[in-house]
Amino acid sequence: MSVALEAPIVSAESMGLVRTANGTRLHIAPCPHILGAAASDATAADLFALPLCSWCEAEVDGAGRTYFDSLDDAMRFFGAHVGSKALVRDALRFVTHDRIWVPNSRSYIALGLEGATVAWVGKTYVVPLRGWIVELPGYAPHARDGSARGGRFGDPCPTHFIARSLTGVCDQCE
Repeated sequence: MSVALEAPIVSAESMGLVRTANGTRLHIAPCPHILGAAASDATAADLFALPLCSWCEAEVDGAGRTYFDSLDDAMRFFGAHVGSKALVRDALRFVTHDRIWVPNSRSYIALGLEGATVAWVGKTYVVPLRGWIVELPGYAPHARDGSARGGRFGDPCPTHFIARSLTGVCDQCE
């Protein structure tokens, strides 16, 4: 494992910034603020008018990044599940990169090329290319609002605005 003493010089344009339809800030693709939300590439006007979210700004600035010489070193540091390591390597086998790092948040492993993030690995997924996701064991698909997909719920409670059970009982009303 090696740690870089200085962060790479990265431009906002090279980070592949995105924004949500009603968003007032720009984000990098692995930002926890947009995971699961519909996001589109930032336009030139967006780059000029909208600031980066504070989480993304720290990531772009390289604050707290730990750099690695190999994907295996990064996975060991990240705490990737032993049973998933071969799947991660396989999913990333065609990704060209010159840097590997884990951010201070330790929320993912990033692979970068010439200053831009080109792929990343989470605990239960790999994104070898923007818009593609490889599910690892333990992956739990979710709806855009962060709730688990596939769950069965009753109508929303008109008082508390949360999903009631199929029996119609609201946990908050009791």
